[in-house]
Amino acid sequence: MATYSKGANGAFSGKVGSVIGSNWRRIDYLKGLPKKSSKPSTQPQLAQRSKFALAPLYLSPIKDILNIGFKDKHLSKLTGYNAAVKVFLNQAIVGDYPDYTVDFSQVVLSKGSLSVFHGLNAGLQGADLVLNWQSILNRYSAFTDDLLTVVLFNDTKKMYLVYEEAQRGALTYTAAIGAGFTGDVFHGWAFAVKRDATSVSGSQYLGTFTIP
Repeated sequence: MATYSKGANGAFSGKVGSVIGSNWRRIDYLKGLPKKSSKPSTQPQLAQRSKFALAPLYLSPIKDILNIGFKDKHLSKLTGYNAAVKVFLNQAIVGDYPDYTVDFSQVVLSKGSLSVFHGLNAGLQGADLVLNWQSILNRYSAFTDDLLTVVLFNDTKKMYLVYEEAQRGALTYTAAIGAGFTGDVFHGWAFAVKRDATSVSGSQYLGTFTIP
């Protein structure tokens, strides 16, 4: 693959013969069509493809959140979503091919310079998840009006619930999960977003919860 500068007729996009022109993040590329192989895939190749197939199943529904969650890290040309996928592939997939599973405690939704919520704990009260944390503030990385973002993944129904209603200064928050989830297993994470959305904290895993 090669980059190129626009000529007199502008950038080339599309397929001509065996060459494909494309644009990604304002950079123009030329690349050749991949050659088909008649060789059967090796087990390491199949294992890698299986891992890559898992990542979008769990992360693509929250792509916008991940782009925020990694926005204040130096990512070069990676998007926040791609950075999260990289961490997911390296940390969160456990087991041996083809029996991979996900270690949700190793899933990372954000990385940044804001302070985490100190003393953060979460527990069920009926069908609601109640979070509490300590009041540790400073003028550099922990502000009273930092936004608390809570992300809950329903592992039973394969769906997400997202909450953004509380600030760091509240010291407590109740995520109302609601009816219709009895017996469902949830995993949860929380992280802080600065008031101007320019920085975030690292995500904190809240644990796993089964709705009574």
